[in-house]
Amino acid sequence: MKKFLSLFAGAMLCATAIAQHGPMAFVGPSRFGIESMNVWQDNESDIIYLQVNGTTDADIIMPQMTYTTMGMTIPSFTIHGATFSYDMDSGSVVFDEQTYSETVVVDDVEKTISGQSLTAVYSHGEKTLSLTTKFSYGNMPMSVTYIIENAVYDSSVTGIEEVNDLQQQRQVFDLRGNKVIVPEPGQLYIINGKKGYYLR
Repeated sequence: MKKFLSLFAGAMLCATAIAQHGPMAFVGPSRFGIESMNVWQDNESDIIYLQVNGTTDADIIMPQMTYTTMGMTIPSFTIHGATFSYDMDSGSVVFDEQTYSETVVVDDVEKTISGQSLTAVYSHGEKTLSLTTKFSYGNMPMSVTYIIENAVYDSSVTGIEEVNDLQQQRQVFDLRGNKVIVPEPGQLYIINGKKGYYLR
């Protein structure tokens, strides 16, 4: 019982410490593409944000993905409430395979992002994040796979300014469905099809 309580206390302390950072930025090379066709695009540097909400779930803010050869862009989106467990032996936060569904608004058109799989590991000791996700976007006939391995925590990117920049680029509507050009901080809006408070 004493060992269990020690493990539980350690997990709580780690999750609380991570959550207090606010959004953590992880920077590293990535690749995405159509795995079934073996068509990939490599990116020198992407930024993924991890916002721990509590002891069992986190939000993951994915970067915008632009397929240069096809001239197509998948906008940045947030995976809300991704569940994880804490591994006391390795000091890692482990996101076991899971699905998700999110909505984005592009040119006043709502598009669904259906995540068929998401796995990720945050290593507290190495301060790295590895993530793999496979998802469909809007009416695309094929699923997209996105991979980033050992992206390094970058404390110089505070996350807050970057997240706010992403929010300002998003389509924002009031609760009656009217488009808002200049949202007020702290007010409740529909941002990318989800209710949420606009942060400054």
